[in-house]
Amino acid sequence: MVEVPADAFDRLAALGMKWEYCERAIRAGEGARREATPTEPPTAPGLRDWIARVGMLRHTMIIEEGWIPLNHKNMALVVNPSQTLAVGVLAGDAGTGWPAPLKPKSRYPKGQAFANAVAGEDLTLFSIAEAGHPEVLEPERIEALDLWLLLTNRVRQGDTVTIYSELSHPESVNSSGYIVDWLDRVILPRLTFEAVIEDDGRDDDGSIDVPVEEI
Repeated sequence: MVEVPADAFDRLAALGMKWEYCERAIRAGEGARREATPTEPPTAPGLRDWIARVGMLRHTMIIEEGWIPLNHKNMALVVNPSQTLAVGVLAGDAGTGWPAPLKPKSRYPKGQAFANAVAGEDLTLFSIAEAGHPEVLEPERIEALDLWLLLTNRVRQGDTVTIYSELSHPESVNSSGYIVDWLDRVILPRLTFEAVIEDDGRDDDGSIDVPVEEI
């Protein structure tokens, strides 16, 4: 049983977030995953899941809180109005959603662009009004921008699927491209669904990065 810390919702509120926003994104992803057909590629369920999670999270934050989309290369984020915090979604491993001493690792290695984002470098902002026309953030804005990630780990057991999640602040990307350390973590409630489709259990976080070494 995963116990959600009593202050989790307060900590989300301090970041300008709500659990219901994260829940909407996770539920949208799971629903989209179930729309995949047998004729699609094997990674289709996970890719549909990621696209829906990103889309719903950004849509919700834009509508509910006035946030704006942030795109850089293969990263799809959403940024708060004061441009101090960016949030994205990412697939985590079995440590996702469990309190310390356990800690998660990104399921897949990330590329240099993602490493730069974690370090607070090299981000391009796209406004809603001028989608597709980049506005490079000023250096002081980039330095102030904190990256947080809605990590999810989907676990299928028998006739149920449980999704563990957390909103966490990555510290660094290691030499193999994996996030293994975190500055802060907010453990979120788990969600359970009926396992109504067959899949190979693979997830996808929209990444096209190629790992250069095994860990």
